[in-house]
Amino acid sequence: MGTIDTINVKCPAEGRERGAGKARLSRTICAAFMWFGKAMLKRRTRMHLSELSNDLLDDIGVDPSAARREVKRFFWD
Repeated sequence: MGTIDTINVKCPAEGRERGAGKARLSRTICAAFMWFGKAMLKRRTRMHLSELSNDLLDDIGVDPSAARREVKRFFWD
């Protein structure tokens, strides 16, 4: 797991009682929003990475070619 993936937020717990179908839909929607939020966070982080100079990349121990590869990845990847 990378640094970008360390934030964890929980969706509502599963319910077996009456109205469980609504709870399942709620969890699905929650999970979709959480996935989208994480994907956008990765995208923003990669965009910030693209703005760093070679000297700053060297300071954080990232090879410029590895940074370019990371920036080219899709936001959902």
